[in-house]
Amino acid sequence: MKVKELIRRLKLCDQNSTMIFYFLKKATLNNCEYETLLEFDEGGLNKNQGRTELTIKLENSDENGNIDRDYQTCI
Repeated sequence: MKVKELIRRLKLCDQNSTMIFYFLKKATLNNCEYETLLEFDEGGLNKNQGRTELTIKLENSDENGNIDRDYQTCI
């Protein structure tokens, strides 16, 4: 997906609505949270193309992605 496509789709949404992220694994949706957004000068699919990385983490985990043991059995 290109950044411009994501922006186009987000512009169709209410800008004041809450954004929720999910991670799909084995037909189960797991709640996630936004963690970081990084832009790089290179590393895209085409030569001399930059890339943008959107990182999510499991909800209620620390920045290293560690989660409670009880929750871990769900994923």
